[in-house]
Amino acid sequence: MAVLVTLVVAGGTASCVNESAAPTESSNSLRISATGVDSLPFMAILQVGINKGWFTEEGLAVNMYSGGGGGNTLRVVTSGDADLAIAGNSSVVLASRQVSSNLTVIAPWFQVNDFGWIAPAGRSVQNATLGFSSAGSSTELLVKGLERDLEVKSQAVGAMGDNWTAAKAGEITAGWAMEPYITEKRMSENAEVLVNSRDVLGDLPADLVAVNKDYAAGNPENLRIFFRVVDRLNHWVVADPAAAAAEIAPLIGVTPDVLARAFAASPELAKGYSLRVDPAGLKNLSDLMLEAEQITEPVDWSTELDQQYLPVQARTSFQ
Repeated sequence: MAVLVTLVVAGGTASCVNESAAPTESSNSLRISATGVDSLPFMAILQVGINKGWFTEEGLAVNMYSGGGGGNTLRVVTSGDADLAIAGNSSVVLASRQVSSNLTVIAPWFQVNDFGWIAPAGRSVQNATLGFSSAGSSTELLVKGLERDLEVKSQAVGAMGDNWTAAKAGEITAGWAMEPYITEKRMSENAEVLVNSRDVLGDLPADLVAVNKDYAAGNPENLRIFFRVVDRLNHWVVADPAAAAAEIAPLIGVTPDVLARAFAASPELAKGYSLRVDPAGLKNLSDLMLEAEQITEPVDWSTELDQQYLPVQARTSFQ
């Protein structure tokens, strides 16, 4: 069975997309809207799974959409133009709670806090201004926690590249970044990590996975197949990071050496590349959202997270 790979760039022109193709009955296809497929290794592994034919081995045709971030990533799943979204943690929680969203949260994604704030050498965190991407983003959620604990200020700037440019220009003290961007800027421009948010705030999932409820009802086995292949991809990265770096690096625009160094710098590669649900990280996400007044009561993950599609060994109890 051939795999159909479709890419839709938010804000651009749709190519080869049949928007009337939303499956209402059982189908062998899964259309994924995801953020960061061209910049983050833990998202690019999905393209590796397509390239290796691992999804087709299981009888699943996967289509990848680049959602462009938060609301844009989720919107196409809510409308039925895609089936599953992998997007920023707080965005998914808030979207799934809207009556009209038709979304169910089914998994956390990359559960190590990989966010750092990088700056040119010699900067101090005292009285610092930290850049974040945009209102309602994961980076805004984190920077609000950093404001509380470090007594810093924050400013919306945009993407990682925009933040680094603003930091070099002195418009902010440090800009948010993730691996391998952090390692690349360390190697090429002597960037320093001014704030490691994991050290201050602990772990939480970078993203959450949400599925269109109608799709889930009609295609539960497809979701189980999807996570089975993702589990295989995660084990491959952890078992052979050098080989993984060689295959993933061209997909995200860095050299294999940069990505291999980024993998080596990861504090817990096996935790990041794992589907095993981390209840402490999810609680931390809920606490941060409460602190930021994004929600009014703690998230009850025992009801918010539908784990039935995950491999049995990846599920957890919230008791």
